[in-house]
Amino acid sequence: MRVGTVQLEGRTRVAVLDGERVLVGESAGVLDLLVDGRRLEDESLIEVDADAVMLDAPIRPPVLLCCGQNYRDHLAEQGHEGRAEPEFFVKAGQTIARPDAPFLLDRRVTTKLDYETELGVVIGRELRHAAVEDVLDAVLGYVVMNDLSARDRQVKEGGRMALGPGKNFDGATRLGSWIVSADEVPEPQALAISTRVNGELRQSNRTETMIYGCAEILAWFSGSMTLLPGTVVATGTPGGTALGCDASLGGRGITPEGCVPARYLEPGDVVVSEIERVGSLSFEVAEAPRRSG
Repeated sequence: MRVGTVQLEGRTRVAVLDGERVLVGESAGVLDLLVDGRRLEDESLIEVDADAVMLDAPIRPPVLLCCGQNYRDHLAEQGHEGRAEPEFFVKAGQTIARPDAPFLLDRRVTTKLDYETELGVVIGRELRHAAVEDVLDAVLGYVVMNDLSARDRQVKEGGRMALGPGKNFDGATRLGSWIVSADEVPEPQALAISTRVNGELRQSNRTETMIYGCAEILAWFSGSMTLLPGTVVATGTPGGTALGCDASLGGRGITPEGCVPARYLEPGDVVVSEIERVGSLSFEVAEAPRRSG
């Protein structure tokens, strides 16, 4: 099952994609459904013309929890070693853009815009101090994510990381149009993950090479805070980023097998993130209009 959020006749509605059919309910999106403790089975779903709806991000939580530096080849391309525990940072929900909206590159914000395709995990029921072996039972589903990053704001002198400004700016968070239900992804650690820019393969890996698997990440987060329904957890990106090829910021110039050397994104680039069984996400980079004053 694929569930998402759409705009229909000026209203935000929860939606289900059933093959080519789009069904909408009364709840104001996936987050509204989860926060109110309702289930899709409780919704009175009606079929609508697919051309009559505009796809929004499938869910818009207030913040997203992120686990960084979680693939060894991403660590290696920066010259970093493994970590004793997951890296933790947050992204503001207001950075979430519509899936197909162009990213408007504002060079006053960054001149080193980078891509990071990631597997996003959407929590379906509350988690607190969850055991690794049980935690995936609380997952609603999975979503393709691109954690856009401003590397010139993120990497400071001496290699110090400033993840707040480097990860939070308008349009910096991209989620695929649909959340794929957990039953359709029985093994989240066995998925191919890739990024293409203008058709060129930049990132190519598999989720089984994560340092910390999805269950370990969720259990770790739940030991610090309650994970509420609708929480989105990003699980890290593999190697092949432009940062890894930027010697001025510590990149080692390592290109994953089968990929082309990376560069930062520029207007006109089309970015496609794809995860096996979960789906794909595509958007274009455009120049931001200059505003006077």
